[in-house]
Amino acid sequence: MIGAAPAYITIWAGWRAISAVLPRWVYVKGDDFLFSTYHRNLLFFFETLTGVELIFYGDLNALLKSSENSVYMSNHQSTMDWVIATCIGKRRGCLGSTRYVLKDGLRFLPFYGFYLGMHGSLFVKRAGKFDKAKAEKQLSKDAKDKIPTWLIIFPEGTRFNPELPSTLKDSKQFAQNQGLEPLDHVLFPRVRALEVCVQQLRPNLHSIYDVTIAYSGAYDFNNHQKLPAPTMQDFLLGKSPKVHIHINKIPIDTVPSGSSELKQWLYERFQAKDRLLTQYYECKSEGEARFPGVRVVKPLPLTSLIPSVLFWSGVFTLCHISRVDRVMYWKVGSTIAGLGLVWMAAIQR
Repeated sequence: MIGAAPAYITIWAGWRAISAVLPRWVYVKGDDFLFSTYHRNLLFFFETLTGVELIFYGDLNALLKSSENSVYMSNHQSTMDWVIATCIGKRRGCLGSTRYVLKDGLRFLPFYGFYLGMHGSLFVKRAGKFDKAKAEKQLSKDAKDKIPTWLIIFPEGTRFNPELPSTLKDSKQFAQNQGLEPLDHVLFPRVRALEVCVQQLRPNLHSIYDVTIAYSGAYDFNNHQKLPAPTMQDFLLGKSPKVHIHINKIPIDTVPSGSSELKQWLYERFQAKDRLLTQYYECKSEGEARFPGVRVVKPLPLTSLIPSVLFWSGVFTLCHISRVDRVMYWKVGSTIAGLGLVWMAAIQR
């Protein structure tokens, strides 16, 4: 999967150069197509090969029937949360238009940081360092150009990890300082990034999908103890055979516009998440664990993934036939990755 990244960035760079003289929508359409093919390749590994069972509850039918512009808002426990958002995006037919709200440090992730910035993702700093003006400028341009959007955001800002008790304690203390009830299974949500996204994209948005995720293997039902959610590596090793996903579709015209009202609305949404997770953890065993409501298992058809797997595997294989090919491949990839880091550092200033 990682080995295909240099090939992907090289092909994307070629498309970026070719489309530089064309209208922006032409570049976006081609970029979204490339992004979709690459992520179908990833989903083959993370979903098909692992054999994981994704179990859906709530407004799944509403999600599947529409690829309208939406914000995806979820609790955050693991790096796998990004993959689950992609799994859902594939099912609703908007994989290519997936954009992310990412913490600023990820802009320096080799290959991916630079590319995700070029793909329209938004990098934000925490708390008082949040650059609202910069975020507003980028999002308003996207709204004006009517860029297709499946925007992924995790309002907690960092992961809920039971092995970091100080983070959990700080979250509870922050809620108490606000005069609000502390949350047990999620962190207190921060509203600033969501506020900017909703304000700037509202003319081009139709809904917010409020998603709650529970991973099998992330709770000890015998000792009633939370465990760290699986990392990407754990997931690929089959350590979380089931993922429970509760979906709640919220029309954008019911979401408050004012800062204080939106802050209260977001807190109430996370209260609802907390209650859902409480019900999940109160089940007697891993086998009985579930969210309330009808369970639906909807696997991805293999035919929708195989063409991308064959293409990217083929490109990777062709680039490694000889030693000269291998050296050239990684030199080109390393050069592009290095230039990307320089670029991201420059625009941060």
